[in-house]
Amino acid sequence: MRYIVSLFASLLYLPSALSAEPTIKIINFTADWCPNCQILNPRLDEAISGFATGSVARVALDTTGAGRSASPLERAAVRTEALEQATHHQVAYLCNQYGGITGLAVAVSSDTGERLACFMRPMTADDIEARLRLSLQLAEHGKPGQRGALDQHCPEPPRG
Repeated sequence: MRYIVSLFASLLYLPSALSAEPTIKIINFTADWCPNCQILNPRLDEAISGFATGSVARVALDTTGAGRSASPLERAAVRTEALEQATHHQVAYLCNQYGGITGLAVAVSSDTGERLACFMRPMTADDIEARLRLSLQLAEHGKPGQRGALDQHCPEPPRG
C-alpha cells in the first residue's frame, strides 16, 4: 500500500503535458504596420489550429515599435527585446539573419532551434499546415543537426 501511495504522490509532481515544450515553434517576425503580416498571421493561426494542443507554438517577435516613426533609440530597444526573446528560444541566429524583416515566419525544432521551414504571405493556410506536418515529422524523427530538409524554401538573409 505504501508503494501505491508513493507512486501516486510522484505522479502528482510530474510536469504536465501543458507545460512541456512544443515539438516545433514558429518564430514569427511580425509588426502591426506590416501589410504582409496582416495576411500571414491569420493563416498561421488557422494552420496551427489543425495540430494537437502543445505540439506547435507561435512565438511572435513583434517589431511594431521599430517602425519608420520610431527614434533610433526606440528601434534599438525593440530589436534588443526581440533578440532577447529569440535567444530564450535558441534562435538568436534568426534575428541576426532576418532581423528587420517582417511578414516571415520560420518553423524551428524546440530542442535545438534548428530551422525546418519558412512561411510567407503567398502561402495558404493549407500550404502552411502541410509544411508544418513535414516539419513536425522532421523534428520528431530527424537527427538533430540534419533536419533542415525544407530549408530551401527559406529566403536568403539580406546582405548588409
